[in-house]
Amino acid sequence: MPTLKLTYFDSPGRAEPIRVALRISGLPFEDVRLKFPAFAEAKAAGVLPLGQVPVLEVDGARLVQTAAILRYVAHIGDRSLYPSDPWRALLVDSALDSFNDTLSHALLPSLFERDPAKKLAMRAELATGRLAAVYGYVEGLIAQSGGPFVGGAAMSIADLVAAAGVLQIRNGGLDGLDASHIARFERMGALTDAYLRDPRIVALTPR
Repeated sequence: MPTLKLTYFDSPGRAEPIRVALRISGLPFEDVRLKFPAFAEAKAAGVLPLGQVPVLEVDGARLVQTAAILRYVAHIGDRSLYPSDPWRALLVDSALDSFNDTLSHALLPSLFERDPAKKLAMRAELATGRLAAVYGYVEGLIAQSGGPFVGGAAMSIADLVAAAGVLQIRNGGLDGLDASHIARFERMGALTDAYLRDPRIVALTPR
């Protein structure tokens, strides 16, 4: 088994689905959580590929890209997290890229906005724009698979990302967005509820 070290900020963010995938797979890993000054130092020193996190070190080799890391974890860990059927794998990959590319890029400017009024305006635009578009698209993927998850009955790495996003909004983790903004996406809600009921996720929940 390879030696694994995951580096990200001291927050859930894009690394949280990777942490969950590693834990439910029973894969030991070093969970390195950086404060921003430490991140800036690591970036300046050139130790972060492409100057970004999350970074997964596999026996000392540093690799990036959230979706690629998630697929790797599924391959060496809980193989049920990534479909073997090509069509269902396509659904999973399409959802992953929609969350990690389209939606994340749209969200990024508001994360760095310091003016509270501007941030809220940007989030309002996001809610009716890219967020609605991506959630609507993934709802269509769930409908094609039969649900409750993106690829069908089995929870996948795409569902770890989807559920993390829904829970962040439900729990008020993004200023200006709350459950009311995503209530109409019933399949995304059902996916998240199914995620929370999964015994592997229940086992990770603090009691």
